[in-house]
This record gives sequence, C-alpha cells and structure tokens, in this order.
Amino acid sequence: MFSNRIGFGPRLGAALLDVLFTMLLCTPILMFGAGAGLAASLGLDSMTDGEQTEALALLGISAGMIGSILICGLLSTVYTLIEAFTGASPGKRVMGMQIAKADGTAGDTSLFLLRWALKNSGSILNYILPVIAGLVSTVFFFGCFAALGEKRQALHDIIAKSAVYKKGDITS
Repeated sequence: MFSNRIGFGPRLGAALLDVLFTMLLCTPILMFGAGAGLAASLGLDSMTDGEQTEALALLGISAGMIGSILICGLLSTVYTLIEAFTGASPGKRVMGMQIAKADGTAGDTSLFLLRWALKNSGSILNYILPVIAGLVSTVFFFGCFAALGEKRQALHDIIAKSAVYKKGDITS
C-alpha cells in the first residue's frame, strides 16, 4: 500500500543535496565577508600604530565574518521556505520528489507550511523558547528515522498527514 512512497535513503540524498546547495550559496558570501573584514583591518592597520592595530584588525575580521554568517543564516532559512511554498526543496526537485497528502493526492500550501513548521520546529523554537528547542529538535531528528518503517513517513509527515512521492505518482 505504501510502496510508492519515498523512503529514508532517497530523502537523505535530497537533504544532502540541499546542504550542498546551501553551502555553494553561502561560501562566496562567507569569503566576501572575511575578505571585507580583512581589507578593513588592513586599512585600519595602516592608519594606526601600537597595540590598537591588532585589536582593530580582529574587530574588522570579526565584523566581516559575523555579518556574512548572519546573511547566510537568513539565506538558509529562506532556502528552507522553498519547500514550504512549493512542496519540494531544490534537492527533492532534482531527485524528482514532491510532498503530497498521505493518500497520494496533491498537497497545497497549507499542508506544505504545516509540514515545514513541524520539521523546523526546533529551529523556530530557538527564537521563542530556547530551553525546549533542543529537545524538540532531537525528537524530530530521530523522528526522521521513522521513514525507514513500512509507511515511509517521518514524524513530521505522520503529524501533518503528508508523505513524499515521486512527482509522477501524485494524483490530482
């Protein structure tokens, strides 16, 4: 009955592709931030002398890196929202996968958003209730291994009543 659902292995492959795509997106930004910070610190270095030089150099590099890390964090969050609004992350899309209702019919944005919120609840809770965010993240992380079971649904799929299928297997 559940044989046309996508199991754990291909979903892990899609997730690894998403990590790779995010790294490819963020690497130039991180390098630019480090380069800008280094350039700023070298410019400050030529204007000052003494012990202040090292402190200003570290400040310049730190500011560049912190700024680029914040930008990459924002881009990574936006990247995950692609799945929330389209039903497939870029990694899933490359592998021909799509999120749908558990019965194999096409999902809608409200289903995708609910599934996204459950899947990313640990990260979301970091901003609201950081004390329990780690516990929630751990539960949903290990809940991903439920996709190894017969129903091929991760914990967030079970709760949202969704599943991952090959795009061609979804009915209207």
